[in-house]
Amino acid sequence: MGVNAAFSKRPRPERFSFTGSAGEYFRIWIVNLFLSIITIGLYSPWAKVRRLKYFYGNTWLDGHNFDYVADPKKILKGRLIVVGVLIVVNVLLNISPFFAVLFIPYIIAFPWMLNTSMAFNARNTVYRNVCFGFRGTYGGAFKSFILWPMGAAFTAYLLSPFMFQAINQYIGSNTRWGRAQFETVSGVGPYYANFGRTLLMLLLMLIAMAVAILVPVLLIELVAMQNGSDGSNAAGVWAGAASVIIYPAMLGLIFYHGAGVRNIAFNSTLLDGRYRLKSRLGRGRYLWIMVTNLIATVLSLGLLRAWAATRTWAYLADHTALEIDGDLESVIDAAQSEGNVAAAEYFDIEGMDFGL
Repeated sequence: MGVNAAFSKRPRPERFSFTGSAGEYFRIWIVNLFLSIITIGLYSPWAKVRRLKYFYGNTWLDGHNFDYVADPKKILKGRLIVVGVLIVVNVLLNISPFFAVLFIPYIIAFPWMLNTSMAFNARNTVYRNVCFGFRGTYGGAFKSFILWPMGAAFTAYLLSPFMFQAINQYIGSNTRWGRAQFETVSGVGPYYANFGRTLLMLLLMLIAMAVAILVPVLLIELVAMQNGSDGSNAAGVWAGAASVIIYPAMLGLIFYHGAGVRNIAFNSTLLDGRYRLKSRLGRGRYLWIMVTNLIATVLSLGLLRAWAATRTWAYLADHTALEIDGDLESVIDAAQSEGNVAAAEYFDIEGMDFGL
């Protein structure tokens, strides 16, 4: 009995799943693209809602799917404000560089705009008829999204683990589902471990690239010397062609590092103090998916973008779970007690998405 009781108290992982398909989403994507082009981007808010409604609606947890219920007109309003401000600033900059000081108010407003956008998107995300919510602070957003990134940049990104820790804890700990609060708490150690693994990958990549570039160049020069000809042109062409791989390789490092950051953030997040999110992305597998997605999208002139998007979403869902300790219904009841009040609470104040 004691053993059985112990096993019954173990948290059970409830995995997310994605039931969408590339063919279905392609029809949505191609219509969104066409209408966005002919309306000079004005349709893009409706495209965003259709896209997220499809992906959320096909994402399932514990037999229930998610939904996205945003009003595209509110998204359009926020985007028009941002675009209008940027157009005015750029016109003034062409008149005089002095107007660069106008970016200062934008930087000051950025944390508020970011909080407003995250609150809007959270409020319009629904699971089991209960809306998510986000309540951040100006100071918290300023510190996480401005001060820490500046500190990371000024230290050659040696402080970037602190930056990712601050950003993830800010987002996670200010998000809720109904009245059930999320909490993200993690030391900086795992972020530095992930940073170290990425640096090691960078070192190995640089060594491999040096070998791939230098060895053929030296061989070309050697053969040219033996034949009494000038091999510098051929060597230069090879070196230039081989150096092109630097850019996709650096992009691959970003994917590799990002998978680790996601795992740390999710695995450090609790819902209602007892339900833990789990993320088990394989860095190598995620890197392979993202790089091949990019190659397929480029070679198909963008036509495989829908396939790439559904492939990525399905992988993320399949490798994400919620560890349920006991009965999930108790937290659902607590969340539902607030009902859609959570969605309407900020309706008048935070009714825009600035696209951030």
